[in-house]
Amino acid sequence: MSKHRFFETLFRHHRLELLSFANSSFSQIDAEDLVQEAYLRLLQHPDSATIQNPRAYLYKIIANLGFDYHRHDKVHKKHFDSDTEVVFDNVHSPQPEIAAHLDSQQILKQCLQALNELPDVYRHVFLLHRFDGKSHSEIAQALNLPQRTVERYCAKALAHCFAKSVGQDL
Repeated sequence: MSKHRFFETLFRHHRLELLSFANSSFSQIDAEDLVQEAYLRLLQHPDSATIQNPRAYLYKIIANLGFDYHRHDKVHKKHFDSDTEVVFDNVHSPQPEIAAHLDSQQILKQCLQALNELPDVYRHVFLLHRFDGKSHSEIAQALNLPQRTVERYCAKALAHCFAKSVGQDL
């Protein structure tokens, strides 16, 4: 069995149980992100043939990612507590406010023009993900599309907007 087919089979067989584990163990973290990151790390393993139990390995990666998130969150809360007053009045922008506002207005205008150049489905998927905060899986279910297609549409829309904002055509 090829390495690609092995990972595809592994993903199909264990994705739902790993999502369930991630949801139940780390409810405040997007389970889909944890599972995808776990598979990505498994794919990047230098010698995946040496992993005796890939399923258990995936569980361990998800657990480690979740604990890392909690550790990072705890440190962030400790140093950036909401009760701590942060004063930004003395921080100066390298650009004058008007120039920064004009620059951001120009970039926004370019991005909106770029979005209007996209096919309707690309624009719709992109806006659902970026502005409505929907996950790829939620969008895929709502629009009856494969999740991978939704991911591709978002990536292409983002790349198109970025290219237009820096003045390059794809």
